[in-house]
Amino acid sequence: MSGNVPKGWREVRIGQIAREISNRNRTSADIPVLSMTKHRGFVRSNEYFSKSVYSENTDRYKIVKRGQFAYATIHLDEGSIDYLKNEDAGLISPMYTVFETDCEEIDPEIALRKFKRFALSGRFDPYSNGGVNRRKSILFRDLSAFKFALPPLAEQYAIAEIFSTVEEAIATSEAVCVQLHEMTEALAEALFLGIDPCTGHKKVDGWRTSTLASEMASIQVGIVVKPASYYVEVGGVPALRSLNVRPNRLYLGELVKISEHGHRLNRKSALRVGDVVTVRTGEPGKTAVVPHNIGEINCIDVIFSRPGSEVRGEYVSFFMNSRIAKRQIAVLQGGLAQQHLNVGEMKRIQIRVPPLARQDQIVGLLKGAWSRIEAEEATLKKLISLRASLSQELLSGRIRLPESIIARHRNKAGRAA
Repeated sequence: MSGNVPKGWREVRIGQIAREISNRNRTSADIPVLSMTKHRGFVRSNEYFSKSVYSENTDRYKIVKRGQFAYATIHLDEGSIDYLKNEDAGLISPMYTVFETDCEEIDPEIALRKFKRFALSGRFDPYSNGGVNRRKSILFRDLSAFKFALPPLAEQYAIAEIFSTVEEAIATSEAVCVQLHEMTEALAEALFLGIDPCTGHKKVDGWRTSTLASEMASIQVGIVVKPASYYVEVGGVPALRSLNVRPNRLYLGELVKISEHGHRLNRKSALRVGDVVTVRTGEPGKTAVVPHNIGEINCIDVIFSRPGSEVRGEYVSFFMNSRIAKRQIAVLQGGLAQQHLNVGEMKRIQIRVPPLARQDQIVGLLKGAWSRIEAEEATLKKLISLRASLSQELLSGRIRLPESIIARHRNKAGRAA
């Protein structure tokens, strides 16, 4: 690796900049029990899980203090590692490894990003023990031999500042997405109840209470039995599945293809423009409308329905994705753990139907709201992609920050040293 060390960086072993900590919980101090997650890092167990997932006797649990790291000894390859930032101390299962880094050598945020990147890319695999991939334990004494290139402390601080700025932008975008979803759901609920969002007054002249069975010309399920002979690699007819259905829009990537023979045998499930497609399992009720210019297409294991003359397909789609419909579907599930929506249940869903002109107004308002959501989600996706690119380039030294940016951190680095 020595030949690949960027200019001004140095090659170190983990054992040179970190040491293992193994303090057990020998007192009855009121220290929260923590769990490690792949995406959120440290979380309080009693807040993250709906039930207790840890032993009542925590005497053997390890204490992790603010600034110290912990990783899942048998799940490090999944990125289960973090350093404690939001608690003064916590208890972690004996199955975790706790260690601390030397703040005079490495910034904890840089250490976390490097360790996580190495773990997810399989760079730590040669240091693991065990024959089953998901049960490869990585002990710290073995991990300590791992070598990597480390920039000077001032450059680390500068890189960490860049990441902090990106993380703040991601957090802001995520919060905006959540808020937009909540506002759109509230708007949809009001509109489907006949409430004018501007005045707050209820206007239901000409509205009727009906069921999907009455409003849709047909409600059927697509191909359920899927013989291997149906599937083809090239040619054939594209077919939608549950993963292609997003709220109020279809995702046309990862389409499977069925043979012409399979398509001919299942002509009844061939979709038309304007058909309403609804997910049966996983997220039952999630719905979208088949758009224009989609071409010949079939569907597998989803419900498809055709609107009658008095209801718009897009109106039904927005309704099915609303909280009003979701509450009805939950009742139809009867509290069952396995969520599944069948044709008979879908036919029983009640829907308030206004005149066609009002349906068009409601669809227009909700389309505008969803366009705003999609724009913000596209921004969030770009920010997440930027973070991944920066992690790849800045942490490897392939891209270096200008000296003018690094210079701002030299005093801080000097104090740490």
